[in-house]
Amino acid sequence: MPITPELKRVYASAPLDTRYIETLSLSHSQFGQVFYITNDLTGWRFALETGELKQFQAIPFVVVPPRQDGQGQQDLQITLDNIGREAMDAIEAASQIPSEPIVVVYRVYIDRPDSRPQNDPPLRLTLSNVAVGLTAITGTATRADTLNRLFPSVVYRTDTYPGLDR
Repeated sequence: MPITPELKRVYASAPLDTRYIETLSLSHSQFGQVFYITNDLTGWRFALETGELKQFQAIPFVVVPPRQDGQGQQDLQITLDNIGREAMDAIEAASQIPSEPIVVVYRVYIDRPDSRPQNDPPLRLTLSNVAVGLTAITGTATRADTLNRLFPSVVYRTDTYPGLDR
């Protein structure tokens, strides 16, 4: 996950005048809207990587970032507390279509309104193993398994590539 020099400075020195704010966006075809949330005490308005401004709701969540290893999986553990009835209903509706995962985008911002993500490109994952409780939603957000993908991913056939027919 490439990050900006400013975010590297904040991670390394923890200055008193600047802090980082983690955000998530959750989307699915069954959702009536994309849910933009931040784990800060107040809501923020931030710019997405496209430059579009979005209002992020203050909803407590915990993110355990993925570890990078040779196994090919980079799992992000997410717990959302007190997410609200609307989002809870949307996530339950999305669970009725197991073939379409919930898309999670993890962005990190500096605590300035209208700022852009400090991790560019943001981390895009799919939410699986979702457990909905009375007050919290937990799940595992994963990337595609690139180590087990067939190579080459394109099948070269003579009807598509006639130059192969000799």
